[in-house]
Amino acid sequence: MINKRDIFSLGGLNLANEIIEGYKIKEEVKVLDVGCGSGYSVNYLTEKGFDVTGIDFSEEVINLGKERYKDINIKVMDANNLDFLENYFDLILFECSLSVMKNPEKILESCKKLLKKNGIILLSDFFFKQTNIHDDTYTLNYWNKLFADLNFQTIIFQDKSQEWKNYLGMVLWEYGELSGLLRGNQNNKINNDILKKETGYFLVILKKRD
Repeated sequence: MINKRDIFSLGGLNLANEIIEGYKIKEEVKVLDVGCGSGYSVNYLTEKGFDVTGIDFSEEVINLGKERYKDINIKVMDANNLDFLENYFDLILFECSLSVMKNPEKILESCKKLLKKNGIILLSDFFFKQTNIHDDTYTLNYWNKLFADLNFQTIIFQDKSQEWKNYLGMVLWEYGELSGLLRGNQNNKINNDILKKETGYFLVILKKRD
């Protein structure tokens, strides 16, 4: 059976390849994968020569990853309580994980402090295409405002909605329904809407300003 978290990683392997293309490995590049699941992308990037740390709040999923991949650095950690040195990572990766965490605004702000000068965040996530006049949470307007409020420079923004549709199709093919899509989701604000509203998917590369 397809592992849900690995589907995200498989769909997000394009993100890993974006990293590989962006960095010609001449020196150690430190990467943090936030919400790494069982560590598919961590393993992939580690094999490509990156110094990668993966974190996930689920002990069960981390233990699965440690059984599956023997030589990767993954650990149980809540993204709301990051325990790393500031100015430590060259790149922080979110593969459709930020939106399902509690306090995504706080998490992104904390991650900014962990980045080295000119460090980048590579983030993919969903967005609602419908706008509620009273609450535009997770619309493109919400995401773009969040990035601007935290003073990130947007280097690349790409609509990846077709990949999102492909992912949903994979889940439907494997499970016959979508109710398990948000299993493990910490953010109750989206549970009632994500399977009802029309959604899209995006990829963004954010640079830490001086």
